[in-house]
Amino acid sequence: MPRLVARLTTLLLTAGVVVLSPSTSHAQKKQRDLVKRDEILASGQADQDLYMALRVLRPRFLEPPPGVRTLGNSMQIPTAVVVDGKRMGGLETLQSIVASTVDEVRYLEPSQAGTEYGQSASGGAVVVKLYRAPKPDR
Repeated sequence: MPRLVARLTTLLLTAGVVVLSPSTSHAQKKQRDLVKRDEILASGQADQDLYMALRVLRPRFLEPPPGVRTLGNSMQIPTAVVVDGKRMGGLETLQSIVASTVDEVRYLEPSQAGTEYGQSASGGAVVVKLYRAPKPDR
């Protein structure tokens, strides 16, 4: 049996298939659900509103979760937007935030968002932390 596993592993590596460990795939998922300030600034999207910046950087934050049907306007999905811990409304709220003022944006899957923010977040949640410049030493 160990020989079979070794041969299969060799075959998969030879074929170019990468097998990820659970911790690696979890880390990749966390990264895909997060946009940090340095990525926003480096992307050329800093002067855009956050909705437009996310359309370029993480469009899946703005898309309906699998199985949710819409009438063609993704902004009608009950996705919560939370800014600095305060529930602000739906995805349209992102249009009033300049991307360069953001420290990080995190996407919560519908199940986690529903647990944290209730049924009105059944489409997920976009959690925004605004950038606070460090205070100069006196």
